Amino acid sequence: MALLSVILLPLLGFALLGLLGKRMREPWPGVLASGLVLLSFLIGVGLLLGGGAHFQAEWLPGIPFSLLLDNLSGFMLMIVTGVGFLIHVYAIGYMAGDPGYSRFFAYFNLFIAMMLTLVLADSYPVMFIGWEGVGLASFLLIGFWYKNAQYADSARKAFIVNRIGDLGFMLGMAILWALYGTLSISELREALEGPLKNPSLLALAGFLLFVGAIGKSAQVPLMVWLPDAMAGPTPVSALIHAATMVTAGVYLIARSSFLYAALPDVSYTIAVIGLLTAFYGALSAFGQTDIKKIVAYSTISQLGYMFLAAGVGAYWVALFHVFTHAFFKALLFLASGSVIHALGGEQDVRRMGGLWKHLPLTRWHGLIGALALGGFPLLSGFFSKDAILTATLTYPFGGFGFYLGALLVAVLTAMYAMRWFVLVFLGEERGHHHPHEAPPVMLWPNHLLALGAVLAGYLALPHPLPNVLKPFLKPALAEVEAHHLSLLAEWGLIALSALVALLGLWAGYTFFQRKTFPAWYQAFEAWSREGFYVDQLYNALIVNPLKALAEALFLGDKSLLSGYLGLGGLVREAGGAVARVQVGYLRVYALLFVLGALILLGVMRW
Repeated sequence: MALLSVILLPLLGFALLGLLGKRMREPWPGVLASGLVLLSFLIGVGLLLGGGAHFQAEWLPGIPFSLLLDNLSGFMLMIVTGVGFLIHVYAIGYMAGDPGYSRFFAYFNLFIAMMLTLVLADSYPVMFIGWEGVGLASFLLIGFWYKNAQYADSARKAFIVNRIGDLGFMLGMAILWALYGTLSISELREALEGPLKNPSLLALAGFLLFVGAIGKSAQVPLMVWLPDAMAGPTPVSALIHAATMVTAGVYLIARSSFLYAALPDVSYTIAVIGLLTAFYGALSAFGQTDIKKIVAYSTISQLGYMFLAAGVGAYWVALFHVFTHAFFKALLFLASGSVIHALGGEQDVRRMGGLWKHLPLTRWHGLIGALALGGFPLLSGFFSKDAILTATLTYPFGGFGFYLGALLVAVLTAMYAMRWFVLVFLGEERGHHHPHEAPPVMLWPNHLLALGAVLAGYLALPHPLPNVLKPFLKPALAEVEAHHLSLLAEWGLIALSALVALLGLWAGYTFFQRKTFPAWYQAFEAWSREGFYVDQLYNALIVNPLKALAEALFLGDKSLLSGYLGLGGLVREAGGAVARVQVGYLRVYALLFVLGALILLGVMRW
């Protein structure tokens, strides 16, 4: 029951704040919501230290409601509630004075409860409850300022695109049920240790589950919703679109690693999609002018890195990057939020610059986040990104092509990370007046996230240095044999990774301080700003034709309905005319009888 309370506490916060939040003065709704998330964190860690926990209750026929806290789900629980708690605290200051203050924290607690349901689930249907729950919470939070039509449209777009992936998830579950008669993750893991039943159908099930991950984690081709999701308040971007929900797809692959380890073709597809997404996100980040959209496209790219690692079979490496990414990406989003707060809501980087001297603490948060994202040596992003690069050469589903592609993305990442930092903090002041530093309630969470962005990578150092994370996660992940590089080769790759990162950071730092840019870059930037016109392509090929079909069907339905209404009116009028004949006089009926008889005789004679 203690394990269930981990989910019930934030769910209680959602109920209390939803019903009574308006009666509470600021900052108490935020304090209550943050305290409940912290309590979930402490209970979860306590249970994990005690050896884990399991909860099961009768639910659907043959499908119990089961939760499992093992090393993998415990690892994700600590990310969700630990980083989530810091973002909750930050939001106490960021959302101060907003008319929907208590509603915001109600939605935040709902999201945490659903995300915990997702990661603790021991069956796919229970996971699907959390999967849909975080989708609902995301919809509510992206469209939090729903009176703005553009923000409401962004929320709907995210919701609809995710439904495509969710259909894949459901079809994958249906196939697994048909093959094995169970959707319990633990039971399926045991069943797949033996000979595979119908390998081609099983591969289809694995691919369909991955389609669910593509939608939730904004992979190519369903990546179009995440940049628009920046319409929500900045803490929403930090929590949902950096640290937790968008990594749910990676968690799904890792939790199902026993399935994907037996499906090399599907795993190869995952790696290819991951690398394509990493390229797309990195290239699209260069042209963005919204401070949060730069970081959003960066998130798409980093998620691609995670799927690349999972696809080649390095599941623990993918989770390692989930962990480090949670710190430095949440830090980048919250530093962006502090800049927006300092500039009174301004989000266009073309109207920033010169903030280094005005924001003495936020500038360091931004710098640490950008350097960790760019893979600066000895920061957390460096170690996890290097582990991904090495994994592409050592794990069975990898290859040299994946390594070269990932290395090129690393260069691009370092460059656009520096672009973000240079445009926001360096150079001349452009268009802002009297910026001010954020209050302590917003700064302290960033201090701790910055500490994590520096130190999180030391959980999994390269051989022969200590690696705590790999053996910790090993019992919950599938065994995939990787061939080990020689010590000289491994450290040579590490040195190359460091050199590439430093060159990329230096190139970005120098190039983006220019006053003018070459014509080739301006042309590239114009395409990048539009996300290479993927949205426009989807609108032309899918959205607009479907809208036209819907309008045609509506017009047809309306015309058909009008026809029925016209026929009904005609019958009503005829009935009224006949009713007027029924006057109740015997002489009238006799006259009508005689007239009828004469007409009948006339017809017969004719």
